[in-house]
Amino acid sequence: MSDQIEITKNIIQYLNEKSYRKNIIINKLINETKKLGNVSNMQISPEQGQFLELLVKITKSKKCLEIGRFTGLSSLFIARGLPKGGKLITIDNSLEFLSIAEKYWRASKVIHKIQPVKSQGLHALYKYIEKKLFFDFIFIDADKNNYIKYYNLSLKLLKSNGIIVLDNMLWGGRITNKMQDKATKTINQLNEKILKDRRIEFSLLPIADGLSIVRKK
Repeated sequence: MSDQIEITKNIIQYLNEKSYRKNIIINKLINETKKLGNVSNMQISPEQGQFLELLVKITKSKKCLEIGRFTGLSSLFIARGLPKGGKLITIDNSLEFLSIAEKYWRASKVIHKIQPVKSQGLHALYKYIEKKLFFDFIFIDADKNNYIKYYNLSLKLLKSNGIIVLDNMLWGGRITNKMQDKATKTINQLNEKILKDRRIEFSLLPIADGLSIVRKK
């Protein structure tokens, strides 16, 4: 049986070179986001984005939901994976970076597929449950303290055979620390919950900061 290899600096460098097919527009968005300073750490990696796009295509998802938008890189990748007529609703509690996102959505010719919503994540999810909106694909990358609630509510909004992807599920390696803050404890609790949840099938992958892929039975 093969063991998980150690993710060394050399492996990370190799992945940076070989696991992402570079795109001029996406690279410009990444570079503009870096100029924002420390807050740029909220952006997903392009390798993760490419994986999201591939998942949307493989699953033939048409109705997608995103919780946590930031500068719109994940939105862009998800929208690129959508078929003609597909739609992504992307939720964020701020419009601060929406102009940056829309610039690159427009440049990538996917802006017509994306509906940005300003709302607290939990409020929006409760509203969609009340309206009985259902989705094929949900990406969660928002405040970590509410991750368990996002997961539970997203399962209610997910169609059978639908996919939830959660980012930061390895949380910079802090999930293995003995002393943990609230966010780290929440992610650990969610990993344990997903492991035991018989309503779903899942895989936890060490892509960038860790992605959990969940399929609703």
